[in-house]
Amino acid sequence: MRERVIGGVTSVRIGRDVLGEVADGSESMIAVLAQPGAGGIAEGIVADLESRSVPASLKLLPDGESAKTLAVVEEAAQWMSEVGLKRDGVVLGVGGGALTDVAGFVASVYMRGVEARYAPTTLLGAIDASIGGKTAVNVGGKNLVGSFTHPTRVVIDVAVLEVLGADLLAEGMAEALKAGLIGDPDLLAILESSGLGSDLNDVVARSIEVKASVVEQDFKETGQRIHLNFGHTIGHAIETLVGWSHGRSVAVGMVAAAAISREVLGFGESDRVSEAVAALGLPVSCPGPSRDELHRLMRLDKKGTVDSARMVLLEEVGRPRVSEVDSATLDLGLDAIGIGEQ
Repeated sequence: MRERVIGGVTSVRIGRDVLGEVADGSESMIAVLAQPGAGGIAEGIVADLESRSVPASLKLLPDGESAKTLAVVEEAAQWMSEVGLKRDGVVLGVGGGALTDVAGFVASVYMRGVEARYAPTTLLGAIDASIGGKTAVNVGGKNLVGSFTHPTRVVIDVAVLEVLGADLLAEGMAEALKAGLIGDPDLLAILESSGLGSDLNDVVARSIEVKASVVEQDFKETGQRIHLNFGHTIGHAIETLVGWSHGRSVAVGMVAAAAISREVLGFGESDRVSEAVAALGLPVSCPGPSRDELHRLMRLDKKGTVDSARMVLLEEVGRPRVSEVDSATLDLGLDAIGIGEQ
């Protein structure tokens, strides 16, 4: 088992058949929140906890983004009160990124804050959402209400990730590729060589190391943490407008960002980015959406201004840089992914 401690707070444990590491037996109670698809895994965790005399209760939340509402937060908090969770108890989130988002937020506000732990069951959740301490629900906009709250423990069972279907695996690999591009050229080379067959132990550990090293320097995103948004400015707009999944949207967003990087910073490996994305079975183009509507959504992004978008670009692999990109240059990136004037 590998372990990485982030910010002196979060113990991230990576290995095979390690779900028992979610507890050490000293907990007064563990309230388990899980998404329906991870219900079987969550039930197994609860049975194991009870066999070790750790009081535990399980509640299934709605699937995906449907769980990220204040109504669900209220329902979960009421349930935790009913089952007797006290301030010395633990909230354990079992599922993908949306689930850990809401579980972490509930933990941060229940009784003014109780301990949160995660057992992510998707690759995307393991290397992105569960790491870094961001929690949130959607209120009139994506992740508008939330908190910065580190979990104390994240347990990533590679055996769970290895049985994911190709689509879910590719979703997570998009974020792993981003990590390689902004901070680990060796990870990029691994993904180029082995694609979806890459060793997940290595991919997870390396991706988390990139994110952890950034988060430790800029927990509340006042500076360097924005580098983690490579591919996300255009990607988030596509996700909202087209309805694509996060991984697919970020993948095509990275292709566009690489093309803009070539124009603005002389980045010489934009074709390499496109080829790496395609090798993972992710899209390199997104024909169809309105260019004007994408511009409007990107101007609404909290990182943009009226006349430009604040984007993370690449000087070279492993060297990200934040730049203001005007509309004309932004259009070059949209051209690269097949979004022309309509």
